[in-house]
Amino acid sequence: MPGRKRLVHFTGWMTDPNTQARIDAVQRAALEGGAEVVQVLADIDEPVVAAEKIGAYLGAHAKDIDGIITTAWVPAVETSNQLRRLGDRRIKMVGIDHDEVVLKAIKDGFVTGSMLQNPYGQAYLGAFALDRLRQGCKLKAGAPWKTNARTGRLIDSGSVYVDARRVEQYVDAMQDLTKTLESHFESNFLDCRP
Repeated sequence: MPGRKRLVHFTGWMTDPNTQARIDAVQRAALEGGAEVVQVLADIDEPVVAAEKIGAYLGAHAKDIDGIITTAWVPAVETSNQLRRLGDRRIKMVGIDHDEVVLKAIKDGFVTGSMLQNPYGQAYLGAFALDRLRQGCKLKAGAPWKTNARTGRLIDSGSVYVDARRVEQYVDAMQDLTKTLESHFESNFLDCRP
């Protein structure tokens, strides 16, 4: 988005520790890209609340903004619905997850794209790791774990960005990402010496 652009960020519950991390990340990316986050609407990860708050915000300010970032599922779905109702394809929106409403809005040009979590990879790599551990492998010291104060060590199953060019193949994109992660999984996370 060339030029100084005005963005809004619709996100989830402030009680979720990931929400503040997402707010910080969106703010940082906007600054690095020369944009300004003019509003953050949080605590809207419930359909009725999201419809009311997002609808009111867009009703009052759609003409004043250039882009929308959503970092929670319900706001992504509701914003997709609201942009369709407004008939607005000018505002660029990047959502999260692969709800059918969001995917259809991408196909129809109301949403620019979506960051998809990788549930396929989460399940596949989890089963792969358990099988290797069952066969005698051990967790590798110094593995590139992600850490979370609440849950401890995590393995990043990745995410995939899809836009109109890739929306029809989003499942293939998740499977391809998982294959790439699997190809390095054992050497990164496991010690399988006999």
